[in-house]
Amino acid sequence: MLTRIILFLFILSAGLRAKDITVSASVDRQRIDLDEVISFMVSIEGTSDFPDVAPPRSDGFVIISGPSQSSSIQIVNGAMSASKTIQWRLAPTRTGAQTIQAIDIKFGRKTYSTQAITVTVNVAQSPAVATTRPPTPGPVPGSPPARSVSSLSDGLFLKAEVPKTTVYKGEELPVSFTLYFQNVRNYAPQKLPDAKGFWTELFPEKRNPSVSTETINGVAYKKATLRRLALFPTTTGDLTIDPMQISCEVPAPSQRRRSVFDDFFDDSFFSDPFSGTKTVQIQSEPLKIRVRELPGTGQPAGFSGAVGNYVIESSIDTLQTRQNQALTLRYSISGSGNINSVKLPPLELPSNVEIFEPKVERRVNNQGKSIRGSVTYEYVLIPRTSGRLRIPALNFVFFDPAGGRYQTSTAQGYAVNVNAVDQADFASSAGFRKEEISLLGSDIRFINRDDPHWRPIGSSVFKRVWFWLFNLIALGLVAGSSGFRWWLEKMAGNSLFSRRRRALSRAQQLLKEIQTELGQEQTDAVCGKLDRSLRGFISDRLGLAPSGLGPREIQAALEKHRVDPDLREIVIAILSELEQLRFLPGSLGLEDFERLYERVNELLMKLIKVL
Repeated sequence: MLTRIILFLFILSAGLRAKDITVSASVDRQRIDLDEVISFMVSIEGTSDFPDVAPPRSDGFVIISGPSQSSSIQIVNGAMSASKTIQWRLAPTRTGAQTIQAIDIKFGRKTYSTQAITVTVNVAQSPAVATTRPPTPGPVPGSPPARSVSSLSDGLFLKAEVPKTTVYKGEELPVSFTLYFQNVRNYAPQKLPDAKGFWTELFPEKRNPSVSTETINGVAYKKATLRRLALFPTTTGDLTIDPMQISCEVPAPSQRRRSVFDDFFDDSFFSDPFSGTKTVQIQSEPLKIRVRELPGTGQPAGFSGAVGNYVIESSIDTLQTRQNQALTLRYSISGSGNINSVKLPPLELPSNVEIFEPKVERRVNNQGKSIRGSVTYEYVLIPRTSGRLRIPALNFVFFDPAGGRYQTSTAQGYAVNVNAVDQADFASSAGFRKEEISLLGSDIRFINRDDPHWRPIGSSVFKRVWFWLFNLIALGLVAGSSGFRWWLEKMAGNSLFSRRRRALSRAQQLLKEIQTELGQEQTDAVCGKLDRSLRGFISDRLGLAPSGLGPREIQAALEKHRVDPDLREIVIAILSELEQLRFLPGSLGLEDFERLYERVNELLMKLIKVL
């Protein structure tokens, strides 16, 4: 059954590949300022076997990040459609009308071209709004030499840090943006850093960054790294890494004692509902980087511009072959550095060997502290004469910035025995084209000698139970994934919906902490936490602002939602009792606290049914 399912999908995809594809290029804006960036996108439709796309070329733009890819395949009324979008971010280098050249894409035996796009670049406008900043804190002992700071009087500032400010062209430069703070409720990026003249690779962004502490000028700060980049200079001279801008929600001054839960990554639900918040904007200072040209002295022949630390390896599928029979030769280059710029030196083979265009596969790994990866070149070779074919060892030259010198890694060479063929075999393949010879042994030229599994006339796949079962399962998966995606988008885009969905789980999480404290006979903060759990649950379910939410506002909101009057009185009574007990420590015993805990828990179960 599995074989038939795979065959069915193969037939559908084969029908899709037989069609012509459609390619197009676009930008998100056609008029920008000199200090802005644009998104350049190439779309391919009509195939599931997507071809490789070269990066955009323009004298007036440089690539600062990309490519990022997204693809989709849909089946509608039995017809399959597929599309792929590749995106780069481009930064202008000069003003005026700048043209992004057309891109040629080879697919099958045809070449498709996108249209050229012209973007108008204006002189950068001065910012309309500026934030006031107190004097920058002094240097931190033991910190890296390049560290720029942008601080605010609210006890937080953003630092852009690099290990050094002088690098070689093509050398990896890690950049981290760290937020130093004392009390922050939430943060959101406003402007990501731009780095003109650099190739940019992003490290994965943590949803919950780890928090540590550091003392600066005698003041203790918490710190969290918000974003990490790996920059590879593509030109020499003095370059600038632009600032990163973020907005932070910080507590407003309050007369009340601060809650122990007012921390950076704690949810606002657990913060003191009686303290207000305000939003401030901060940014890091720009970093000046000096990029040096690679040394000209001692540069070996065959150097293709690779900077980093690499190793090259080779493999071949056979050392015994026949004349006019194809064999596969692979070279793999792996290591740390900008793997997207690594190129293999040209092969030096005898003239009696026909070489196909290589299949190139690149893999980038950004999970560690530096960018690593590999690039594989796969060649198809066809020896045209018999004898001994010698494939020489291949040297790959790269510049090691850590040692400041050029190094060479060597891939193994091979000696292949090519046996002669008789005249009949030679005549059968002499008239084949290059593409046809590479398919010998894998296309329909060979007769299938296996059991053909004949089927009765009139049999159809549509009469099979497994066919309809497979389609029902596929439809169920599509419907389930669509529903799950809708739910995720709803949670991410609708804050009220998200708060309503998470209200009970947040309240129960806080109640579990209270239950643990009661088990350890720690009753000092129980009343405050019970009060926060009940108020927070009601504010989240009704979409109310937690700041300044008192019994009178809660009673009005419950009346508006037509909550039963008896239940409203119980809510107000418990809130009033908790408010009094918060300012009368030691007035209740452990058993009284446990009964109060049970009352709040039962009240939450009743409210979840009516709110």
